[in-house]
Amino acid sequence: MVSASSYHFNTPYFSHFLCTLFVGWHTFANVAAQSPSASASATSASFTSDPEATLTADETKELFDFHKKLVKIPSTTFEEAEAIQFVFDYISDLGYYVEKVDVDGSRYDVFAYPQAIKDEGTWPEVLITSHLDTVPPYIPFERREENGTIYHFGRGSVDAKGAVAPQIVAAHKFLQARTDTPSLGLLFVVGEETGGDGMKAFAKYAENVTFSAAIFGEPTESKLATGHKGSLGLTLNITGKAAHSAYEWLGVNAIDFLAEGITALNAVESVLPTSELLGNSTINVGRVSGGVASNVVPANANASVSIRVAQNITSAPDDISALIEEALAPLVRRAEHAGAIFNVTFAAGARPAIVLDTDIPGFEIGPVFYGTDIPSLPQVKKKYLYGPASIKVAHGPDEELTQDELVLAAEAYGTILAHIFPPS
Repeated sequence: MVSASSYHFNTPYFSHFLCTLFVGWHTFANVAAQSPSASASATSASFTSDPEATLTADETKELFDFHKKLVKIPSTTFEEAEAIQFVFDYISDLGYYVEKVDVDGSRYDVFAYPQAIKDEGTWPEVLITSHLDTVPPYIPFERREENGTIYHFGRGSVDAKGAVAPQIVAAHKFLQARTDTPSLGLLFVVGEETGGDGMKAFAKYAENVTFSAAIFGEPTESKLATGHKGSLGLTLNITGKAAHSAYEWLGVNAIDFLAEGITALNAVESVLPTSELLGNSTINVGRVSGGVASNVVPANANASVSIRVAQNITSAPDDISALIEEALAPLVRRAEHAGAIFNVTFAAGARPAIVLDTDIPGFEIGPVFYGTDIPSLPQVKKKYLYGPASIKVAHGPDEELTQDELVLAAEAYGTILAHIFPPS
């Protein structure tokens, strides 16, 4: 927490750091051409499919039916129980060893792998994984057809049940086709949309295990992701003094100080770290509140802020925190002089950007600019990120993907598995 009474700023450091930031950094324009397409349902990405990964007509039908049933189940974060049970039962019926990994005493992850691995008393060496929770509000499933193309519409159809269904179908097809037992586990977690408590719980559960690889499922427009941004969260919280608006000089307007703080943050954005891979770090003031009525000088105001970090060095979030603290220092001091308190609180768990593995032949590649559960599972050597459809329709009212994208994803996951586990 940073406040007027508890934090001292090093102005010379700020000036030196600004100069350092400008040296050698690339502009966002240099990577704009690498940005994913704006298409809601991008199907242009292609790959060289492993012949064994091609779905049969029955497998395709099963994929569509499973995805439909899964999307029909509301699973907003903290309300994932029905979806968890559905996936648990579905994988159990396929003949795998399945367990529920406790997250918080009432919520669970689903962790499954071949019974032969369980009988040996070992753990899978590779994971295929995604999340079952969605953002609100729940949007019911619909099957839509337009110009001969069939879409699956609804909350979670893309993020990330559009990955979960193909992953399960592809993993089962792959394991059934082998005469050996590939050391593969399936992991489906809760809580990804609100901090990753499900993946963190699994990481603790598996703290003595190092996985050789993991295939994470998120919407990547059917490309292997080269990397994704990190994150840093903070809140601005101002305590002023209430007064009648006709005598505003008797109060201290907290909203005025908050507005100035937001302006200062926006000015900082232009000097945040960038990278050739992921472009600019960005600041989003996503939630603002304060005051009680238009005729009352507001005594309280606050804002929640999300920063997407473009650098993959561990110090990047700390460097950004230092920049923000320095930029807000004059405002913090002025608030104190006026009789207000201006607090800046950084959220725990800041993360640098992630560079991902893309050594699977035949896939298109490109960066994504959102965050994932990947940093919450650090005990993975090789990290792949792939999924159908676009993040640009996720979290919105038009979330949908095509049936062709679902099939493409299942065959792509099968192809990735064939590369990780070549025939013996």
